[in-house]
Amino acid sequence: MQLITNDRLTRLALSVSCLASLGAAPALAQSTAESDANQSYPRLIEQSVRSKLSLISEGDRRLGLGANGETKSNEAGLDIKPEWVWQLSPHWRSKLRLQAFGATGQVDVSDEIGGTTTDGFFALREAWLDYNGLSDYPGESIRFGRERLKENSGMWWDDDITLTRWIFNTSLLDTTVGVAQKFAELRTDNNDLQDEEQDIARFFAHTRWQWRKGHYLGFLATHGQGYGDQADEYAARGQTLDDSFTDSLTWTAIQADRSYFDWHSHDAFQYFASVAAVNGTDTVVGADSSAPSGFGARDRDVSGWAADLGARAQLMDTPRLVIGAHGAIASGGGEAGESDAFRQTSLESNRSRFTGTRSQVQRFGEAIQPEWTNLKVFTLYTALSDRDTWDANLLYHRYWLSDENGTVRSDLVEPGFTGSSDDLGQSVDLVLGYYGDSASTSWAAFDVRFRGGVFMPGDAYGDDADARHRVVVDVSKRF
Repeated sequence: MQLITNDRLTRLALSVSCLASLGAAPALAQSTAESDANQSYPRLIEQSVRSKLSLISEGDRRLGLGANGETKSNEAGLDIKPEWVWQLSPHWRSKLRLQAFGATGQVDVSDEIGGTTTDGFFALREAWLDYNGLSDYPGESIRFGRERLKENSGMWWDDDITLTRWIFNTSLLDTTVGVAQKFAELRTDNNDLQDEEQDIARFFAHTRWQWRKGHYLGFLATHGQGYGDQADEYAARGQTLDDSFTDSLTWTAIQADRSYFDWHSHDAFQYFASVAAVNGTDTVVGADSSAPSGFGARDRDVSGWAADLGARAQLMDTPRLVIGAHGAIASGGGEAGESDAFRQTSLESNRSRFTGTRSQVQRFGEAIQPEWTNLKVFTLYTALSDRDTWDANLLYHRYWLSDENGTVRSDLVEPGFTGSSDDLGQSVDLVLGYYGDSASTSWAAFDVRFRGGVFMPGDAYGDDADARHRVVVDVSKRF
């Protein structure tokens, strides 16, 4: 395994070196005042370095119930992301984005890379080529390489992944279709994927049509095809896994909204609706008395569904004051050989601009951040903003288990359920943003963001569970 890791890191270093070498050529580009016909290639069309200082305070992930003590932390982190975009020829474009992160201790970085804690790493975030000479449409291209694949809600895709995709983007229709796979994390601290994420080929498609001014209909599909033997290896070693291994799973969703993620909107009423399903088979590892190790891998049928419905009213236009509510549900439960629980694609972040402001807000709570499975959530929020420079968001979440005998997964809170109640608890979030750097060219201008949340456990955790907090203060500057 160490040899494989070193080989992957070597390939990462070579890839970064080759792509970064392109940066020398743009120095030969002629003045931007020349016409496109006379400009030389390649040329650097965008270059920036985004630096961010973060102060992070977290409460106990075990909610005071852990036998091994508490996991509270108060740390600081520094994040630096340089990026370059080149125009290689009239039809070819490329992008390279790197990251260096360091912290005073182990911190969660789920804002951008879910499910991991770290004290520092170097990473290759994006490295892709884009060709737009397929047709006369300026918004049509084919792209391949490593890219941040994202859709507006963040509940399906928001992750760095190696892909090839076709893009078609006009004022009325936004469509993409492609194939993708995670080969490695491309990070120096932990390059290997989690076992359940290895050897999964993915197909994805998304289209969003503006059928009426400001009103959109969308369709999304994702298929994951596992081809590895991790489940058999676990069983042979006598190991189990809390999660399951993907065999063949297909996700579909239908969405409708009225400019719901557009923070510049002046609409008095906006809505968002999503209905989704996952079907197929996965593989679980469990006790098997007939196997030499006492454990065996078996296929399981999966059939789950989910829905998210939200509405927002604008009470004042300048500054913009809104109030909104969401109701989300994801199925749970199942029997031997069958799972009725909805599960996400594992590419999601659950972070988006769903409150109608510029701030990216965690959909299900900053202090708990559960996955959208076996879960019912009611969300009430209000937000005040000037749309461009500052905003303030206040949210309340109430949680229930869809199946009280099941559980939910979270990167921030360990389960610890009693199995005697579906009352998961409640949380309150406050998210503030000031975008001085984005609105000014002054070297003294900064972006400042505050994200704070408190999760108060319900009866599903018993009477002795304690509340936990998570507070992150970011100060950012782009050079």
